[in-house]
Order: sequence, then structure tokens, then C-alpha cells
Amino acid sequence: MSDDAGKTKCPHCGKNYKNLAAHITRVHKDGKSKSSSKSVDQLEKALAKKFLGSDKTEATKPDAAQKEILKESNSKKKKEEKTPKKNFVKKVVVDYWLTDLHSAEIGIYQRERFMAKNRMFSRNLELVGKVAEEGNADGMFGYNSARWDDIPEKDIGKKRLIIKWFNMESVGFLGSIEEMVAESIANSTGSDDTIPSFRIVLPQYKYVVNLMKNHTRLPKIGEVFSFAMMKEDKKANAKKWQIYTFDEKRLTIGSDWEVLLGEDRILAKIDEKKLNIGGKFNVFFYDEEYYKDLNFFRVVILFTMMLKFKKEIFRKIMRIRKALEDEKYVFEISSDEEKMMMNPRALRR
Repeated sequence: MSDDAGKTKCPHCGKNYKNLAAHITRVHKDGKSKSSSKSVDQLEKALAKKFLGSDKTEATKPDAAQKEILKESNSKKKKEEKTPKKNFVKKVVVDYWLTDLHSAEIGIYQRERFMAKNRMFSRNLELVGKVAEEGNADGMFGYNSARWDDIPEKDIGKKRLIIKWFNMESVGFLGSIEEMVAESIANSTGSDDTIPSFRIVLPQYKYVVNLMKNHTRLPKIGEVFSFAMMKEDKKANAKKWQIYTFDEKRLTIGSDWEVLLGEDRILAKIDEKKLNIGGKFNVFFYDEEYYKDLNFFRVVILFTMMLKFKKEIFRKIMRIRKALEDEKYVFEISSDEEKMMMNPRALRR
């Protein structure tokens, strides 16, 4: 006869007992074996922490609601990592005047005085705005009207935006951003998109900054411009090239952008005040090191100056592409753009 005759199998430990009730009362007081109680509790807590973000033990595997909570938690964490720290904020205002009757242009000899102080200030420069840093106006900027205004349709390829920025007191040259029409048409044709390209020239930077809109695909919404700059580390006596992007934020009022180092480090934000009639942009810098980097700082401000002209630049590119469908159309660019495209290694006579 088997030793297990008359015995009942314990549902907790699997062994057979004659007096099962006494065994359960003595050994399994809470319905769990002593050996497995701790490990089961630990397993439940580990699973709950993994899927619910806490030590709750209501579930040992995620359902649809728990997965959604986990997804939102991860999204919030990434957003917090991407959001700049608010302990350093500097505000710069790029303000377009409503009319040309502003203080910098008042006086019949003012333009001549500006031209006498700096040869970069040309007769065709139409002053259109000022730059105020932390509330103090310390810069003025304008565009070359001879290259932008009243260009015949047959010479549309010669229409290009040139913005120059000067110190308001000394009229010292602070930088310029120039549209590259031929390159814009080439990139737009190749990508079947509208891809404007620019060159930025800075007085204290020995390289030319190439700024270009990028061709993006869904699910990305909004435009992206990118550029590369060399940054010197004077302490380590070394230099490195860094990649920056202007990432447009859609579903907002006005033209709003984040300035990123790499893919997710926010250095600055650009916020257009849409209800301002003349045109006004607030630029917020969140990183002290890059705020004090004059070259990076000036690229951000020059890009902001360009934004008011961006829609017209896009329309012009589309008109040129349409004109190129006619084989009789002769595409020409301006002589100053040709000079910027010259081979720097070619022997000049």
C-alpha cells in the first residue's frame, strides 16, 4: 500500500499530508510557503516598478493602461532632459521698425556718417531694425535694397537677400547673412523641396558658416536648418567642430524655433511676437558658455534677422524652378554671389 494513502496534497508546497488543515495553519499561515514568499514578493515589486514606475504590486504584467502610463513617463523624462535649465537666461530682442522713420535714419547726413565710419555700410543698405540685449539697444541691421527690391522677373535669379549687422555707436561690422541662390535652386531641384541656402560671414571667425534648410520626412513636422562651426577649447589648446540645428516648433503662434547642439541639447529659443506690426523676435539664451561665444551668438541673431524674409525667399525659389521648365529661360545670378562661389585654391592672376 502506498504511504500516501489517505493523505491530501497541499496546494502550496505539493506534498501529501494526513491532516492538511493543521499543516496549512502551521506552515502556510498567509497562504504562501515560507521559502517562496520573499521571492514572489520581490518578483511582484520588480515587475510593478518596471511597468508602473513604482513599488505597487497590483499587477505583475502590464496591461494596455499600464503600457500607456509607461509610455507617458518615458516621454516626460525625455522632455525634461531636453528642456533647458532655467538658472541662466539672457534675452535679446531683434526688432523690425514699423516704418523707415526711425532714430537711426533721422538726419540728412546720418547715412553718409555711417558710410564714412565703415566701408561695409553701403549706400544701398536699407536699415530696418535694431538689436537690444537685456533691454539695451546696441545694434542696427539692414538689407541690400539694390539686390532685393524691384528686381525684374527676367532677372529673378539675381535677387538675393543680404543682411548686415552693425554696432549702433561705432558702426563696427558684426556680421552678415547672404542668400546663395544657385545652391538653393540646385538643392531644391534635387530634393523636390524648397531648400534655401545661406552663407554667414563673421569678422572674428576665419571660416564661412554654411547654413542650409534640410529636407525632412514625416513624422517630423516643421522646418530644420543646420550648420557646423569650429569651437576652440583654449584651456586644452584644442579645437572641435560642432553641429547645430534650428528646429522649428509648429502649432504655435508665429515663427518659433529651438537652437540645438547635437540632437537634443537646447542652447537657445527664438520666439516671434506675431501681433507686433513691424516684426519682433525674442531670443532666449539658456547656456552661459554659448551665450558668451560671440561667433555662435551672432549666427543665432543673424538667422533670426533672416526669418522675416523667409516666406518671400521660398516664393522666389518656387518661381525660379517654374521658370527653369522653359528651355529658353536663362538662369543668371548676381556677380557678388559668383565671387562667393569662386574656388579659393585657384590661382588668381
